[in-house]
Amino acid sequence: MHVALSSDITALIIISSSSAVWLCASDCGVGGGDGKNLCLPIPDSIYPYQKRLKFLKRALGHLLVDDVFIELTDSKLGQGAVGFVFKGYVYPRTRTRLQRVFAAVKMSYPMPQKSIGLLEEAYRLSKLDHPNIVKLIAISKLSFQVFRPMIAMEWLPGGSLIEYFREHIRKNEEPPSVYVRDIINILRQVGDALKYLHESHDSAGNEASHGDVAARNVLLTEANLSHLDRTRIVHRPESDVWMFGVLGWECVTLGAEPHYQRTVDEIQQCFTWPDRGLRQPPTCPLDVWNFLLDCMSEQHRRPRFAGSTEIVSSAIYRLQILQQVYANDTQTLDIYYNTTNCTCNQHRCSIPLPSFAK
Repeated sequence: MHVALSSDITALIIISSSSAVWLCASDCGVGGGDGKNLCLPIPDSIYPYQKRLKFLKRALGHLLVDDVFIELTDSKLGQGAVGFVFKGYVYPRTRTRLQRVFAAVKMSYPMPQKSIGLLEEAYRLSKLDHPNIVKLIAISKLSFQVFRPMIAMEWLPGGSLIEYFREHIRKNEEPPSVYVRDIINILRQVGDALKYLHESHDSAGNEASHGDVAARNVLLTEANLSHLDRTRIVHRPESDVWMFGVLGWECVTLGAEPHYQRTVDEIQQCFTWPDRGLRQPPTCPLDVWNFLLDCMSEQHRRPRFAGSTEIVSSAIYRLQILQQVYANDTQTLDIYYNTTNCTCNQHRCSIPLPSFAK
């Protein structure tokens, strides 16, 4: 059974971080009788954060649940700067184990800076409300009791956009057709989420940006937009626009890897080229390609997501025009395979070198 993209697919963007549990064999005074107890942090290490922690506990109080209502699995979804992300479940407060919902459970590394960082991100995420941004579902009370942040976020079982491309398109002998209009529809939904995010401000007036726009961070309803891995309250929306252009390239190539097998120096050199080192796929329409190039142009030339959608410099305006043009079009996209700089005859550069360690 194949999953196909359609106009009914909803794309969500994840604003999140990652996390991990720390356990110790000795009795730290917290934990059950299974020999695994939660290690309390050194009291002095959280002292500078105590005032902020009290504020965060009050602000996030409506999301706090007992630890038994959040369950982890062994399925690791990824890891980031502050910890790990696992597939998990959240149960209703009625303790009815049959009504669990999927969740991405994030737990911080056992370091105060990482722990407070995850709680700060949870606070920022709790302030966002948009249909194309994943929602915060619950926070474990132990996040504050033993300073072991564990938060649960909305997760869709279909997985990420890049997984869809790789599993259902690239590895499929008879892949389903992907229409240009479907890709534009997904990009429009991501654009709506970025517009909302860029127009959001914190109490100090700082503009928010995503910081990690990519196909791996887009979840689909049959497969939804997921990982705003780091919601950076830094005024750099132009960076999001660049990454949106790269996301568009990933989409029109049906999951090709940007700058495949290039070194850091080679990638930096690519930034001086007109196409930024990302070639136009043969089946990508010229008007779509020009829009993606504009997103990857110099900062002052890039379209913006924030602001009016009735002007040419608006990314949303450009996406609306493309949606109208391809609304009833039947043009499809073909797989664009990764290109490499490899010059070896047998093209065995991807095979690991043998190890001679004893």
